[in-house]
Amino acid sequence: MAQDSPNKNAPTFYRIFRRAVRRHPLVLVFLILLAVILVLGILLCVKRCSHSLGAEYYAPSGLAPLEACSRLDSIVLQPQRQAYGLPVEDYEIERGEIESGETFSRLLNQRYNVNISIVNRLIELSKGKFELRDIRAGQTYTAFLTPDSAQTLCYLVYERNKTDYVTFAMCDSVYVRVDRKEVTSEERYAEGVINSSLFATIYENDLPEDLATRMSKIFEYTIDFYALQKGDKFRVVYEEMFIDTVSIGIGTIHGVEFTHAGKEYRGYRFFQDNEWGYWDDKGASLKKAILMSPLSFNARVTSRFGSRIHPIKRIRRQHNGVDYACPVGTPVRAVASGVVTRRGWDPFGGGNRIWLKHANGYESAYLHLSRFAVKQGQRVAQGQVIAYSGNTGGSTGPHLDYRLKKNGKYINPLTNTSQPSTPIKAGNKAAFDQMKRDVNKVMEAYGQQRRK
Repeated sequence: MAQDSPNKNAPTFYRIFRRAVRRHPLVLVFLILLAVILVLGILLCVKRCSHSLGAEYYAPSGLAPLEACSRLDSIVLQPQRQAYGLPVEDYEIERGEIESGETFSRLLNQRYNVNISIVNRLIELSKGKFELRDIRAGQTYTAFLTPDSAQTLCYLVYERNKTDYVTFAMCDSVYVRVDRKEVTSEERYAEGVINSSLFATIYENDLPEDLATRMSKIFEYTIDFYALQKGDKFRVVYEEMFIDTVSIGIGTIHGVEFTHAGKEYRGYRFFQDNEWGYWDDKGASLKKAILMSPLSFNARVTSRFGSRIHPIKRIRRQHNGVDYACPVGTPVRAVASGVVTRRGWDPFGGGNRIWLKHANGYESAYLHLSRFAVKQGQRVAQGQVIAYSGNTGGSTGPHLDYRLKKNGKYINPLTNTSQPSTPIKAGNKAAFDQMKRDVNKVMEAYGQQRRK
């Protein structure tokens, strides 16, 4: 009997594979696709390694090519931490403050031993970009030093304010660059009820500190913020500004509503005549000819306009001004643009005093000053600092006596209503009304959400 050949009797891999393909033809398709994917994956990985490291890359000894590529991709693609656009990991970082009396040259040459020729080169490059005399004591800087024993200063970054900074480079190349940090903003809504003061309410509600100052600035012509009453309230829509998720204060105030002594005041931000300003709900400008107060917010009224018992002579007589309690040296502003007509000592108990003459028959006086900031005959702008409060003349304590005349007659500064500046023009009314509706809608939506 003839013996069967091995190919007929032995269950070889080939025979099993051929039998499986006949019974299940889709298996062959699957295996081919799997092989193609595997080959493409290897080629792509090798290509990425080539782009990252150059064409002549070899896997380290004992490390398979695929594993090497995976590890190197993770290293190459990992972002490097930066500050002020400079790689932090490459340097030793030192932060400090400008000391009193310290100049730019002394900081670099004496504290960091930078060659004086490089210092002079940086001074020359700063011209037209940054005024080195503006460097102030207490301002912060960041030094980027080499991580070796020499600790060579390569970059010095001076922070002008929260957003602007200047980079002085002095290693590989010498240059001066003025930059600005990326600032983002988020819309915010706030409301509050006054118990004692606006600042206290802002603090109690954990709101940005400068919100009080900004709101008082908007209404400085219409609301006396030294005479706020318990129960006064406000609502405001504004933008909070951030650098790297850290709040740096508030940006634009889009709209604000302030209720004082039962009367509602509104302010809407709008662009007209090439500038931004605030108008009320009827389109009248909130900016007027006369400021409500010559002080910028941190004072209280201790004596009002009218008949009173004189604090020194102890007799009843007319008080022709308003007294504000404030520390000696508080800046005093001109309530309107005008000319200094009198500057000097008042022989009738007013101490150091200034008189200003304004348009439309107005005059203003500022008494008991500690020192002056303007000269007689000088023209001044509204809001300009003209003097500093004091305790001179017939005074029982540090304060400012502010007086206002209209056509030669004393009037009550707290009730005076001067004419507003340019109202919303007819051609802008439709856009203003739409903006007003948008702000009101946002304010109401936030308010309803808060009350839920």
